Amino acid sequence: MARYRSKSWRSYDPASSGSVEAPTTLVSQNCRILGIDPGSRRLGYGIIDVRGPDCRCVTHGRIEVDGLPMAARLARIHEGVRALVLEHSPGEVAIEKVFVNRNIDSALKLGQARGAALSALGEFEIAEYAPRAIKLATVGFGGADKLQVAHMMRTLLNVEGRLTSDAADALAVALCHAQQRKLASLIAGHQGVAG
Repeated sequence: MARYRSKSWRSYDPASSGSVEAPTTLVSQNCRILGIDPGSRRLGYGIIDVRGPDCRCVTHGRIEVDGLPMAARLARIHEGVRALVLEHSPGEVAIEKVFVNRNIDSALKLGQARGAALSALGEFEIAEYAPRAIKLATVGFGGADKLQVAHMMRTLLNVEGRLTSDAADALAVALCHAQQRKLASLIAGHQGVAG
């Protein structure tokens, strides 16, 4: 089902990596990307279409699981992500890396929710991006707050209507991945010319 694969960018994080491994072939400029902002109470999702230099929002939203027992939350997340894949047929998937803070219990629950989402995406190679890298790529400032991210997603993707912070974050994940794909393509093209 996955039409476009970008192995070299699976775990690219400019904040933690001094070197960049460029792909050996050009990446297709057109694809549909599913971005995921994992959460143990709600999971944000955003799907964008990339057509050359243009990106547009296909859909966005969140999967609500608050108030359910943990096992039911994880099952609902898995089912919801699977339904998104079946309905929208993304070519690539990107997810926000887990940010570990001082609350170990919250970090474990977040990791479980993230795992439930990933388990629904077995046929994809998943691109992962740190929160700071996502904000830097989409807002221009790694310390941007949720309002700034939402504003930029509305502006860059022409999102109308209600946009929750979870969905805005997920759209930012997808847009960050789209930008990394373009960068990978430019690097590969340059290496092909120079090589």
